[in-house]
Amino acid sequence: MPEQKNKRQGRPKSEEKHNLILHSASCLFIENGFANTSMDNVAKASGVSKQTVYSHFDNKDALFKAAITKKCQSYQLDTNQLMQGTNANLPLNHYLKQVGTQFIRLIQDPEAVAVFRLVIGEAQSTPHVAKLFYDAGPGASIEAFSEVFFFYGKGALTKANSVQLAIDFCSLLQSDFHNKLLCGVQEAMLDEAISAHVEIAVEKTLLLFNTYCTNKVE
Repeated sequence: MPEQKNKRQGRPKSEEKHNLILHSASCLFIENGFANTSMDNVAKASGVSKQTVYSHFDNKDALFKAAITKKCQSYQLDTNQLMQGTNANLPLNHYLKQVGTQFIRLIQDPEAVAVFRLVIGEAQSTPHVAKLFYDAGPGASIEAFSEVFFFYGKGALTKANSVQLAIDFCSLLQSDFHNKLLCGVQEAMLDEAISAHVEIAVEKTLLLFNTYCTNKVE
């Protein structure tokens, strides 16, 4: 069972401490695994009390999910950040290249790769960790991208098709590259390779987008 404790009300939460706790927890999760990381460990590594850790996070599950979300946000890939980006009124192909590049940089980030391997390694012994990771990481990315596609569809795209496009876009970006990266048989891509890789994924995604829409949008 995940560790739990009620939050104390009325205490100011320092953003600096919040981020410090997240950073320490991320390092411990990667180094020791989810099951072998306790809130006591996190408090000690952060140089704060266990009570302070619980004032920011209800339990270890919430802390793990927050660490995943924080990593996605560092690449401007959560829903709010992506939707704010649509305010620039970029053509869809340009915007997809922009966010697709960030997506590749995220999935090949050494910490992200380490956490992905951790989740796979603990999937049998601690199965709920896989769901925590999926909901805060891949699942959240699909939800965020679906909002972008729905926005650009301008009424010509259903919610269901927006979600399917988001799944297709993520799959095209990951391709076999991500499998090889996780297995350690391929290095992270450099800028030129990322651009070429994203270009192909965007071209294929736009074909799907135009198929789903009643009015084609470039």
